[in-house]
Amino acid sequence: MFMACAASFPLLYDAAYRIVEASKSEKNTEWEIFIVQLRNELHQSSNWHISGGKLNYGVEGSITSISQYEDKLRRQINGQGHEVMLQNVKKATFALEGGKLYIHVTFQDGEEEGTSLYPFNQASS
Repeated sequence: MFMACAASFPLLYDAAYRIVEASKSEKNTEWEIFIVQLRNELHQSSNWHISGGKLNYGVEGSITSISQYEDKLRRQINGQGHEVMLQNVKKATFALEGGKLYIHVTFQDGEEEGTSLYPFNQASS
């Protein structure tokens, strides 16, 4: 009985390792998609500003905001809607410094990601 359990341990360890790696890969892909989508939208926007922990910007006459809601980053237009952009978020912060937007996210598992985005032909405040 002991030999059977001992022989199966490497198989169980390998399976657990693969599951953890797959979940990391999924989170990294989700982060990259979030950044690409946000960058594309911000390049067509104007008047970036941060208020109450929310990133706000104008797009085609509407005010779009990105904010944390529970464990998600969500997108709203004119204060309405609930489009999930990023999941399993513990904390997200936005900062505007020197004309650049800085985003820092801490995920539920403790991993952190961050990026900076530059404005293209728009006014930021």
